[in-house]
Order: sequence, then structure tokens, then C-alpha cells
Amino acid sequence: MKGIILGLCNGFSCLAERCNYTCCAGWRILVDNEAYRRFSGIQDKALRDGILSNIYEADGKKYFSTRSDGRCSMLDDDGLCHIQRNAGEEMLCNTCRKFPRLVSKHNGLLWVSMAASCPVTADYIVNKEIEFYMAGNKGDISAMKVQDIPFIAARIQKYTGMLQNYMAGIRTAKDYIHMYKLFMDIADNVLEVIIESREIVYLKGCFDYFEDEKSVEKIVSQFGEFDKLFKAKYSKIMDNYLVYRIFSRYLKLPEEEERGMASQVFGEMILVYIAAFSRYFTIGSRGINWEEIINWVYRLCVHSLHPGAKIHKLFCDVFSEYNF
Repeated sequence: MKGIILGLCNGFSCLAERCNYTCCAGWRILVDNEAYRRFSGIQDKALRDGILSNIYEADGKKYFSTRSDGRCSMLDDDGLCHIQRNAGEEMLCNTCRKFPRLVSKHNGLLWVSMAASCPVTADYIVNKEIEFYMAGNKGDISAMKVQDIPFIAARIQKYTGMLQNYMAGIRTAKDYIHMYKLFMDIADNVLEVIIESREIVYLKGCFDYFEDEKSVEKIVSQFGEFDKLFKAKYSKIMDNYLVYRIFSRYLKLPEEEERGMASQVFGEMILVYIAAFSRYFTIGSRGINWEEIINWVYRLCVHSLHPGAKIHKLFCDVFSEYNF
């Protein structure tokens, strides 16, 4: 079957025990019925009971429980999966077996991307050029241009142009004050969602800057300083993120209206900026770990089910208010 593949998929390699973030943190892992039957049939009683005792039911579906740090209860201390280690990869549920690959069929094409909750994907977005390949019916693969991706090429070009024009502009003191108020409002609302949720672990420092009011002089000075230091890097990252997320979101929600998609993607990009900005002025330069921030924002907005839906509505409301 013909397909469009994100470039990273060709050379992807899991970090395994070297992964600092783990794919099993910050989201509910669905246990499909077939996997539950496999778990129930494991001969080793201790292994079987250990797995089943860490599965709970909610909304008519089964999920693995998580620890207080958001990590899956099935992770061993070294970060590797207890089930895979003791029963093999074939025993895993669908969610775990395919992660971080995102695969969908639409209009006669197979679409394949990778989740940015995987640090390898986040690193790809931050440090590489986003590429795509066309896979033929006979397994042949050839590079393709972004502008040739069916159904979304025009959308990508439109929003990439908007982003580049915005990033190239000279910001005034008035612009920075506007950004500060907008960012503080978004941070307050997203933080409220996080506090209400049991799924999400707060990323240290990501909203702390906006906890109290600042003087106009301080706001303008610090926003200007951040732009001077990081604007070039941030522009490149967000250009990559925009292309990656339009492709990946279309893969999952091909019928989504353009306004909803744009609100979500640009909202995530603003959250990346907010988190990086806040961490820089509350933690210091070590807080500017773009891969870690993208990883966390993606988990927050994509993996978390109910919180993610609330955040999507927030993004749509914000962009509607500002006539986006």
C-alpha cells in the first residue's frame, strides 16, 4: 500500500534504558481486550497477578495504573517494561507495541508519523530537518517535498508563511505587554487543568514566571532579552514543529476543521514558548531544554485524554477571541 512516512521512521532506534523521559509517563495507557486476555492467561502466577493488579477500569475501558510521578506501574526501576522483560514484546498491549509510531489509513494512503512524547522524536524536531518519504506498493521509498503532501500541502505552506512573517517582525514594547497578558492567561487556565488532573506531572518552572505581576519595564526587558538570545533557535524549532504537527494531527483527525487544527497546533507552539520563557527566568539557562519541553507539551496536549480536550477548547477560545 502506498504511504507517506515521516523521515525519522526510517532510522528510528529506541533509547531503551538510556531514555530519561520514558514513553510510559504522563498518559493513560489503554489495555485492549485482547491484551487483557493474554495477561489473564499467563502461566506464571506472580507475573500474572502483578500485571492484573495494576489494571483499573474507567469509562468502560481498562488502563494501566500510574505511580505518583506519572510513570506506568509496569516499569522496572531501570526504566524497562516489566511485561516485555518477562513475557516478551508479543505480550504487550497495542498501545505499547506500536509506540511511538502513529499509523493511519486515509484516502488510499498509509500515513506514518512518530509521537513527540518520545525523546527521539523531540530531538528530531529540535535538531534535524523535517523530511517525508513516499512508499510505493512494491516497498520502494523516495523522498518527497512538503508541498507535495496530499490534502495538507496548502495548509502547511499557509501556516508556515504566517509563522515566518511573525517571527521575522520587530517586536515593540506594546507587543511584549500583549504577549505577557496572553501568556499569563493561557498559563493560568492550563495550570488549572493540570491541577484537576491525575494524569499529568507538572514540568518544573514552566509557568512559575507568571505567578505574580511584573512591572512594564521588567516585562519589556525580559521578553526582549529572551528574543535576543533564543529567537533564531526558537524560529527554526517552531517551523519544524508546525510541519510535523499538521502532518501528525491530520493522520489522527483527517476530518478535523482547519480552524480547530490550527488552534491546537499554534496553541501547542505557544505553550512551548511559555514554558521555555518561564523556565529561563525561574530556573536559568539549564531550563532551556527544548526537547524536554516539547516532550512535555505533547504529552499534556495529546496523550492526556480529558485534560487534552479541555486544553483544546481553551486554544480554540483564545484564537477565536483574537480573530485568528
